[in-house]
Amino acid sequence: MIQYLASLYPHENLSFELISRKLATLLALTTAQKLQILAIIQLSQILISVTLVIRISTRLKTSGIRRSQLLLIFRQFRENSELCVFSLFKYYVNFTRDLRQVDCDTLFISPRLPHKPVSSQTLGHLDQNCISLNKDSYFNSSTHSTRQLTPLVASTSLAANKGISLNGICRNGSEISTIFARFYNRPVI
Repeated sequence: MIQYLASLYPHENLSFELISRKLATLLALTTAQKLQILAIIQLSQILISVTLVIRISTRLKTSGIRRSQLLLIFRQFRENSELCVFSLFKYYVNFTRDLRQVDCDTLFISPRLPHKPVSSQTLGHLDQNCISLNKDSYFNSSTHSTRQLTPLVASTSLAANKGISLNGICRNGSEISTIFARFYNRPVI
């Protein structure tokens, strides 16, 4: 899957639909977030400087009263620019700037006219289409497979097996969460 996503480069040669598919899939893989969360990303809640910071300010059904809201933080991936979420994100925002409706604040918009905000179901179709386009993928064609088999999950499980504390893993991860401890801490073979 990663090789397929890397082959979708340079971004200037891709269609709007492929750019959307690649960004949705990379965000799903690198954050291990549900598509519901990716669909509500708002441009007004994004800070781009040395890092890309996406603040999820919308209350979700999993949001607690005294819990911090979700922050997704990305740095440039200079070693492998074709898989860099930071640069693809910036490219996508610039590419869609003139296509957006005036009052549209959501990150993902439909690749088809009229370019309206997409739902999590539409994002799921983009993600699933990206997976199914990759003929060599060992992923099944469900969008949930991007959450189950993420590199983040594998690396955090390996770190836990090497003796790094759960607090240390959460401190270095994209969010402080007990989800890893409860669901994703699996033996690495």
